Amino acid sequence: MKILKFIISIFYITTLFSVNSVAQNRSTIDSSDFRNIMKTLPPFTIFGDNYIITGSTIGENPNRENPDIKIQLGFKQRLTNFAFPWNTYLFFTYRQKAFWNVYDESSPFREINYNPAFAIAKPLFRNGIIQGIILLQMEHESNGRDGEKSRSWNYPSLFCAIKFSPKVTGSVKIWVPLGNMEDNKDITDYKGFSQLQCSYQVGKRIILETEINKSFKLNWKGSVQLGFYYQIAKNSNQHLYAEYFLGYAEDLINYNRATQKIRVGISFRDLFRTLQHYK
Repeated sequence: MKILKFIISIFYITTLFSVNSVAQNRSTIDSSDFRNIMKTLPPFTIFGDNYIITGSTIGENPNRENPDIKIQLGFKQRLTNFAFPWNTYLFFTYRQKAFWNVYDESSPFREINYNPAFAIAKPLFRNGIIQGIILLQMEHESNGRDGEKSRSWNYPSLFCAIKFSPKVTGSVKIWVPLGNMEDNKDITDYKGFSQLQCSYQVGKRIILETEINKSFKLNWKGSVQLGFYYQIAKNSNQHLYAEYFLGYAEDLINYNRATQKIRVGISFRDLFRTLQHYK
């Protein structure tokens, strides 16, 4: 409960700080402009990256089992057009990761992870342009199985993403597990309690991205994910995508088993593109 109170306190302080920053800068949009902008935005949009990539385990000879296709889908739906205190809005978010052994004889889906959540969201504007977002979420994650293969947990999380410059975007996410964790009691030993992410744009079409998950323990458990994006066409959200993953908890079923994968494919990104054109 102390960690949950800490998350709520950080959300309150960060939101209060952003409100004060807006009040001190007369060139930013006011509350009525903010609400008008939010009402004109599409309520249903991409949430995070959507991609389909394929590859294999590094250090193993490719066979019918270790290559796979990894699919990630995500969307967010704004549930209200009216603003809550501090110009926040209620959203439903959903992410799903699927690991498809398409090269195996019967092409089974080895694992599917489901991640629905309810979120209180506060976009952060400066000079009428979106510069970040704060999300206070209540999340559920599971693989939809029962018995020994069941993996499931619930956790509140706080996510903050900031666009530091036209080329650099960073984010931090922290969470704490709640309730019954019989299926995966030690998942935070491998997935940790926090995630750091940084994106850097090289030139006009290339984006380099790093994502790190780490527990508070002094060991090698955690994960590092590196991404390389190449924008296919100007003003398009479609990118050629190469991903390298090293560590634990890429999926729920094998969260305590280390893996090292490299995959390539196509990604559909939404890096504040929905809101950037408003000035």
